[in-house]
Amino acid sequence: MRRDSRALLGVAAAALLMAGCGREDGASTGPGPADRPGAASSPAPASSPAPASSPASPASPADGGPLAVEITGPQRGVAGSGSDMADPPGRPGSDADFTTQVEYALQGDLLSDVRVAGRTTAVCPEGVTQRAGAASACVVTYEGVEIPYTVTVGEEYEPGDVLTPYRADPGKALLVARRVHHAFWDRFGGDAGTSLSCDAMPAAAAVEPDGPTGHICRTAREGGGAVHYAVSVGPSGPRFDRVRD
Repeated sequence: MRRDSRALLGVAAAALLMAGCGREDGASTGPGPADRPGAASSPAPASSPAPASSPASPASPADGGPLAVEITGPQRGVAGSGSDMADPPGRPGSDADFTTQVEYALQGDLLSDVRVAGRTTAVCPEGVTQRAGAASACVVTYEGVEIPYTVTVGEEYEPGDVLTPYRADPGKALLVARRVHHAFWDRFGGDAGTSLSCDAMPAAAAVEPDGPTGHICRTAREGGGAVHYAVSVGPSGPRFDRVRD
């Protein structure tokens, strides 16, 4: 996740959307996420070797040896920054209605946050109400994992404006195993004699922003002790907080 406030001004957090294309009252209803074909640059790469299931509670910080997934280097398929991500396919034309353009922009925003390609869909079931201060509910999926969003049109918007500013606030954070493994190596890897590992986690999962995910990663030095880190997902991506003995 790139921004604390999720302040978006139009398509892909950069360009403002055309006001004349939007639904005026947001009354139209689109298909649910499962009814709309996926849209993304490619399926998500296979995550680092790990069981698909995840523990219901954090791994014990007691040192019982390496965790389920050994992290031996940077992960393939993780972009260096959100701007390096390809746009999802299916960009709507300039004549598309406001809701359709917002739905497309939300997919690009989520992919930029995750930095790992994957199939995405987006739907705002009641449309996006194009009125100053109006809030609309949307759902973006990544590899089938649903992330709810609230899209709020800027208070400064007036009917007839060429540009429609809005912000999109996610109700959940998206944990992606490959991104976690990459970030853990980026922070702790590369030192001779130090091994890294993480517990088994799903390829992707919706989690509470900045909250406990129930997952643990571990560093261990030859001849030294092991240190465990609780995994969370914050505005800048995966975060690792040391678990105190």
